[in-house]
Amino acid sequence: MNVKVSNDNLNGNSEHESIHPLENTVRVAKATDPLSNNEIQYTKKIGEDFFKDLILKSIPKESQITNIRFEGPYVALYTLNPKFSLTELTYYLSSLSKNVKKRFVVRTDPSIRLSEEETRSAVIKMLPNNVTISAVFCDDATGEVVLEVNHPESVDANMVITIAQATGWIAHTLRSPHIQSSSMNMIHSTQKSSAKERSFFLQSLGKRVFRPPLVLGRNDSNLNLINQSSEKNSQISELKSKIRNKEEIVIFCLGGVKQVGRSCFIVVSSESKIMLDCGINPGEPLGISAYPRLDWFNFDLDEIDAVVVSHAHIDHQGFLPTLFKYGYKGPVYCTEPTLPLMTLLQYDSVKISKSNGTFLPYETRDVNEVIKHCITLPYGKPTDISPDITITFNNAGHIMGSATVHINVFGTHNILYSGDYKYARTQLLDSAVSVYPRVETLITESTYGNTTDIMPDQSAVYKTFTDAINRTLSAGGKVLIPVPAVGRAQEIMLVLDKEMREGRLMEAPVFIEGMISEASAIHMSYAHYLGFDVRKSVSNGVNPFQSEYFTVVNGYERREEVFNDENPSVIMATSGMLEGGPSVEYFKKIAPDKKNSIIFVSYQINGTLGRRVIDGGLMEISMLDEKGKVKVIPIRCASQKIDGFSGHSDFNQIMNFTARIKPKKVLVNHGERSKSENVASNIFSRFKIRAIVPDNREIIKLR
Repeated sequence: MNVKVSNDNLNGNSEHESIHPLENTVRVAKATDPLSNNEIQYTKKIGEDFFKDLILKSIPKESQITNIRFEGPYVALYTLNPKFSLTELTYYLSSLSKNVKKRFVVRTDPSIRLSEEETRSAVIKMLPNNVTISAVFCDDATGEVVLEVNHPESVDANMVITIAQATGWIAHTLRSPHIQSSSMNMIHSTQKSSAKERSFFLQSLGKRVFRPPLVLGRNDSNLNLINQSSEKNSQISELKSKIRNKEEIVIFCLGGVKQVGRSCFIVVSSESKIMLDCGINPGEPLGISAYPRLDWFNFDLDEIDAVVVSHAHIDHQGFLPTLFKYGYKGPVYCTEPTLPLMTLLQYDSVKISKSNGTFLPYETRDVNEVIKHCITLPYGKPTDISPDITITFNNAGHIMGSATVHINVFGTHNILYSGDYKYARTQLLDSAVSVYPRVETLITESTYGNTTDIMPDQSAVYKTFTDAINRTLSAGGKVLIPVPAVGRAQEIMLVLDKEMREGRLMEAPVFIEGMISEASAIHMSYAHYLGFDVRKSVSNGVNPFQSEYFTVVNGYERREEVFNDENPSVIMATSGMLEGGPSVEYFKKIAPDKKNSIIFVSYQINGTLGRRVIDGGLMEISMLDEKGKVKVIPIRCASQKIDGFSGHSDFNQIMNFTARIKPKKVLVNHGERSKSENVASNIFSRFKIRAIVPDNREIIKLR
């Protein structure tokens, strides 16, 4: 647990033949006027040495600070006295943080750190008898020791200090999962083997994040420091006078507008270029329509200061490893649970592509590069990621670890990128956070953006769901529920267990296959990111993802047993859109028998097999069998789409969220064209807020 103290017109480039007119919006691209040499030299005076001197003069000698370095988004202080630095020193750093507007992190000096084995032995002796350790991982790049324990709440702040004093490592705890996660093991292995590389990366990044700005924002915190310097006030006034014409903010739309999939935007200020998400479109054939339009983005990858990932779903991060394949070496910011969930899905994509013989624009080594460059942030902590941009993650209510991204630029313009969000509580998660002091521009999704897209009451949803399953089970059939491994799978598991235990759903075996089990294990490790009711259950020693009704299916032979079992059952398998994974294999067996059924509980993107089945009229489909031969699969089973389990906001929730945020401008994305346009139209008519639906390959001037 680190102690972190907060503080020419471009219209003609549309991907579509017709250009969508943006109401009351100017679309321009202007090169920032170059600064004079005197201005550049002046701003360079605010650098690392300045902060080091300022810090050393502001903290007591008892802290025994051996080194001060810019590391990623933090100013890192290395100490020989962890007990003092994790207690008394934090008060001094809190005051200092408010003055310099930077976040500090306390790390232990490497000279006092024990080996991993010595640390394990020492920690075991210090922990209460009821606490057992399943894994210990020492990260040399950060000075943290990750402890997987059965009762993480027992490792309180005092215990963290005790462990740091005895071992030289600052403890960070996770809950021991019910099964080992190969993704989390791979993350730890990759981080351990690349510790020196990551340490160098963090230092290089720190120099980039804290580089002196070429153009100082009017509210830039460094202005206060400049005022304290010996420079003449006339120089300050001259700089301020040039600022007004340099604070332009534009956003490049590279994917995810008028469609669901390949979400990708780039926010460009006079100082920075920040990418928001980098996904693929699962419903499109491979190529230009499947990936973000980086071919059109007229910057080199090394010009991008950071990639910010809102959540782990493929349509928001599936193209990320490709950036590293083609030369990106910068940071990736995401929440703590997003890293293992994202890694799980990326590794699975590589595995599926190899087994199916399909093309994927990246390999395992590129996924490992993502791991090396990931910086995880908790909810609610403002973090500087460039000289003029601060981001804050907050719960989006979509999947575990999903985040709305609040982006403060210059201290004068605030963007809220919603990602995918759910503005309502679910069985799994609390509602999306909607309390922000200022938002000038809101970028909102519109997946369920039709006026008629209203989610039914939760009790009605559960009844429709159980009635559909009961009909099939009563007829002796099998129910296939294709689910995304992350988010909807865990929600459905909670519902199935609850409805069977309380007698509203016929008891039957629930077979679970694909990545669901591992994803659920990651959910247990980060249970503190789940909703209140689930957290309460976990704290009482109940694993909500283990049930007497659940049976995990591993391997082809076990799957055949499920097929050959004539008893009625429920099958949950990935993927949620029948675009690969075991759900496709189950579909081949389930579809020909009219007593079976398929229930869809998540959004089905245009072009996917799931969407084609839902839309009806699909009587048969040609697919490869287990021997690689083409086989015609007749579709005789029932199929049903049940709304209400989605992790997306419905139309009313989008309207309520927008009303609560009160932005001055709204950009609508992540929805089919008609739905996005309906959301934009209603925002304008109801709230008199400018709302626009851009095109892919469009540049929008926000300021």
